[in-house]
Amino acid sequence: MATKKKQSSAVKKAVDSATKKLESAGKNAEKLSKKRLVKAKEDAKKAAAKAKDRAKKDAAKAKADAKKSREKAKSDAKKAAAKAKDRAKKETAKIEATAKRTPVVEAVEKAAVAAVSRVEKIVPKAAPAKAPVRRAPARKPAAAVTSTGDTVIALRAKAKALGLTGYSRLSKTQLAERITAGK
Repeated sequence: MATKKKQSSAVKKAVDSATKKLESAGKNAEKLSKKRLVKAKEDAKKAAAKAKDRAKKDAAKAKADAKKSREKAKSDAKKAAAKAKDRAKKETAKIEATAKRTPVVEAVEKAAVAAVSRVEKIVPKAAPAKAPVRRAPARKPAAAVTSTGDTVIALRAKAKALGLTGYSRLSKTQLAERITAGK
């Protein structure tokens, strides 16, 4: 039994030794793990800070670029407006230059007006052309109508009653002829 006790105590010692080693390895692993965790956290913080700095720099650069492009657009617009204004001034100057009346032009205009007035004095203005009035040849009045002594107004009334047209322009004799022909 002594050997068994020796064996059991040796096993016990070996188990105790292994347990101690295991505990020590666990503690070392825990310490190592904590160190690694702390280092990983520090590395993460550093990476986050770097990313934040990079983002700030990129944002500042983008802001500066946007400002530059706005300023460039403003300056381009001002330049275009100035060019348009200059072109408008040049065109206005050209128009004004052509529209200016020189003494020669005024003298020619006065001479033309004087010539027209002299021609108008010599040749009077023609009246507007009227259509020629057709008149029927003078005929002897009809004996039946004239013997009654009807007036033009009475003859027109008779022509209207008969349904004749165009009687308002006719003379007394023409009305009398038309009335006798219409009966």
